Amino acid sequence: MHPALHLNNLRRLPPAVRSAAAAAISANIDPHRAVESIRLVRDYAAATKPEHERALVVPALYLILDPLKIPNLDLLPTKSVSDAPPSESDISITKAMFALEGLFQLRLPKSMGVDLWSRILPWVRFLHLYNHGNLSRAADTEPGLFTDSLPFASQFLDHTPTFHLMASTPSFWFMLGRAWLYSTKMTDSTKPFSVFNMINRFTTIKEVAETFNMDELLNGVGGTLSSLACLVVEYLDALILESDKSDSALREEHYVTFVGGVVVFLNLIDPALRDPSIQTSPSKLGEQLLARPILRVLFRLLFSLTKTVVEETPAALEHLFMLLLALLVSKAGWTQLPVAVKSGFIPALLLCARSTYAHCLAEQLRFCFQRILSPALISHVLLSALDAGWLDIETSAKEITFQSPDFRRTWTEFASLVNERLLVLHTFDTSYTAMRACDNLECSTLDTKKKFRRCSGCRSFYYCSSTCQRADWTRGGHRNTCCSYGTLLIGERNNDEFSSRQRSFLRAVIHHDYQKERINIHSQQATVLRQYPHTTTITLYDYTKGAVHIHVNTAPQSFESLRLDGPEWKDIVSRAVASRGRMGVDVAVLTENGPVGSRCLAVPLRSNSGVITHKLRELASTLNPSTYNLDDQARDRQAMYIVKTISRIHETNDVHVTEIH
Repeated sequence: MHPALHLNNLRRLPPAVRSAAAAAISANIDPHRAVESIRLVRDYAAATKPEHERALVVPALYLILDPLKIPNLDLLPTKSVSDAPPSESDISITKAMFALEGLFQLRLPKSMGVDLWSRILPWVRFLHLYNHGNLSRAADTEPGLFTDSLPFASQFLDHTPTFHLMASTPSFWFMLGRAWLYSTKMTDSTKPFSVFNMINRFTTIKEVAETFNMDELLNGVGGTLSSLACLVVEYLDALILESDKSDSALREEHYVTFVGGVVVFLNLIDPALRDPSIQTSPSKLGEQLLARPILRVLFRLLFSLTKTVVEETPAALEHLFMLLLALLVSKAGWTQLPVAVKSGFIPALLLCARSTYAHCLAEQLRFCFQRILSPALISHVLLSALDAGWLDIETSAKEITFQSPDFRRTWTEFASLVNERLLVLHTFDTSYTAMRACDNLECSTLDTKKKFRRCSGCRSFYYCSSTCQRADWTRGGHRNTCCSYGTLLIGERNNDEFSSRQRSFLRAVIHHDYQKERINIHSQQATVLRQYPHTTTITLYDYTKGAVHIHVNTAPQSFESLRLDGPEWKDIVSRAVASRGRMGVDVAVLTENGPVGSRCLAVPLRSNSGVITHKLRELASTLNPSTYNLDDQARDRQAMYIVKTISRIHETNDVHVTEIH
């Protein structure tokens, strides 16, 4: 036992305090006097006297906190009677509460830490259970009990034995969690810094992720991942309020450190939040965070940090982006992008891009625009959310001097794509008419969607009449393939995450891109048919990088590159062959569940005539089968000839194309 804890040190106290200390620890004294005595000792510990004088009461406090005096909770009465005299247990509990309150007011030698914490921790845990068992007459003292314990603990951080004792004791983690829970609700402006400092210190060490410790911490904050997620959001929000205040550089720097500390903590307890580029499994904690306004809070933090010029800011910003990206690349985060846009995602990114920290965030900013936002611009919901404030965003961006010319190019490409897709959105919302083609290839009538009936089996094929439906069922082979549909075509059976409006909008985007790029598409088709005159071509619309990238290949080669196979795919290809040029084999590649995944959807384009396909095959037959034996000028001349010929074909043939599935 530490020498300062010996009872003979009480002799050095002033007579009145010495007498009170002796009465407080006496076993043979009136209960009321014992309580009054320990209250006097507590008040002396908190008095405005020299530290070494106030610390003389510690032996009495230490003796009162003997763990052997902790009552058996199961033997305590379930209800207290207001006029009943206090029991021995009541006295022990009251004295312990006052002893802790007094102890937490003192700064003591670090070497006392092990002795003190071996008694503090059992009592703190007991008092929590006592206060929450409908037994206590002073349950409202719990918040102060826990939040006061952390500043007291901070003085022992540099004492290795005490630090290890606390970090290795599960009940300490419960105390930490409870203090964290109450920290965001503190009204005393002098307390948060020391409390937040302790939270940051212990939640950023590897011991926090150990099973027993994490279980206790979780119990302390409420017992569930949901309660932890709620606390993290509240805590970060509290840091914003503090970091926005005019405060000293030291205080500001520490609050910036606390922001990064939260991300370190989340990475320790949930590796799925650690690296967005290699996320392989869903983050349960991430899903809980996204169920709360975490994105809004993170964007506010970005705004706040870019205005905070201290040494720790770049690291805190990088930590924030790590968490933000890990959340957004997840399936849950991907669906939250419209919320992110409404909450200020893009203005926050632009602010970072013009800040003095833009150089250290270049990769993260590029990832946000090129890998997250751009591929999502095929979403009707996202574009609608973006449309509401896009004019203001674009106007403000024109007035910004970005720190990096590379980012200016990134932004220009993104803004151009947004404007193009918003034009499609406006047309779709105001005047777009969904078209369909009859899936009886002997008919292939094109008309508005409402003129068709849908197959009740696959819910993917459309017919202009019951006669055509019967014909396709019997002669077209749909009887044999109906049950195989449900994985490739854009239909409600294989697109649960797509609403009917989103499916229609996707078709509108593809149709827009086809109309815009059809000269390029048909030029590529002619080039492929020149080398493989008897093949079926496939047109790939790749949206995984945002702006569509269109590439034409042969259907057999695409089996391997896109891993397209199975009865549904084979039937789509065979129907295209049987359509006599009125149906193409077209595939859209989309991001799925975040930018790290992709998905292929068949979107066969249908026309009212096969003349374009026949003309392309005729053109291909007149071309040199190989360009390898042509010089550059001859190759360029042939490419120009292809484009001019296709342009004439379009001018002289009135062919209407619509996407069907």
